[in-house]
Amino acid sequence: MRNQKRVLITGITGFVGSHLADYLLLNTTYKIFGLKRVNSRLKNIEHILEKITLIDGDLIDQTSLLNAIKISKPDYIYHLGALSWVKPSWDMPAAYMQVNAIGTINLFEALRNTDLLPKILVSCTPEEYGDVPKELLPITEETRLAPVNLYAASKAAQEVVCQAYQASYGFKIIRTRAFNHEGPRRDTLGALSSFAYQIARIEKGLQKPIVFVGNLTAKRNFTDVRDMVEAYYLAMEKGVSGQLYLIGSNQIFTIKECLEMLIGLSSMKEKITYRTDSERTRPTELRLLIGKFDKFEKLTGWKPKIPFRETLKSVLSYWREEIKKNRHKRT
Repeated sequence: MRNQKRVLITGITGFVGSHLADYLLLNTTYKIFGLKRVNSRLKNIEHILEKITLIDGDLIDQTSLLNAIKISKPDYIYHLGALSWVKPSWDMPAAYMQVNAIGTINLFEALRNTDLLPKILVSCTPEEYGDVPKELLPITEETRLAPVNLYAASKAAQEVVCQAYQASYGFKIIRTRAFNHEGPRRDTLGALSSFAYQIARIEKGLQKPIVFVGNLTAKRNFTDVRDMVEAYYLAMEKGVSGQLYLIGSNQIFTIKECLEMLIGLSSMKEKITYRTDSERTRPTELRLLIGKFDKFEKLTGWKPKIPFRETLKSVLSYWREEIKKNRHKRT
């Protein structure tokens, strides 16, 4: 039935995309389509494969995107597909720009070749603000952008693309900058997921009781991914086209505090130590990524519900299960 909302999620096989699909299936009657690369791993969505429609495509291939738009005929697009890890961006800057900025152009040009004008949520990043001085915190929607890594630069370019298509063609685009969100299914390129993965391996005797870490001094807002996808849903439902919304929580910790909480949840907490690994450090680091979220909270009434300790428990439980299933080698 055509009055049923149709939703296309780019990046549906990823960490956030899979949780968003879970949320929409549980809380709406939307018909959900997901854009996936031909070689994408389906582990994160294997439990919902019969409830969604997957379409092969790639953000760097406009023909496949046009096909995806024609099949899905979306009322809403959650544009989450991206190269999203910071550290690899220094080694492949052109690839990050190609996927994140040019890929967004490709998606928008595919839409221009149809008669559809869906509402689009584009997931951006507070990394775009760079290393904000302490006296200018907390970060707001008005804080100046000053990217200091190539991932952030590509996402800033993506935002400019969004603004241009909105001004030129009347695209209905909502931009969000979601501060750190964690939970099960995140890849080990993420610091907290990496710590949990290593702790789970230590508990199984697969690794010496040493967790290898990068910079631990950075301080962040943390939100559970399951709260974050609810925020994305509300941003799509209530957000105003052309507006930017910061999303996050008042749960603020250093990476070191997160690590020590995770170790404290381990059955081997008395034996585990940690050691800095130079391979895990970045050429530039954002020391304080602390935001203010009044604009979004006043619009939607959204507040995160899941305590951070519960988030950490879920991340550690996830990696224990993955190692038990012997699936961690593919992650």
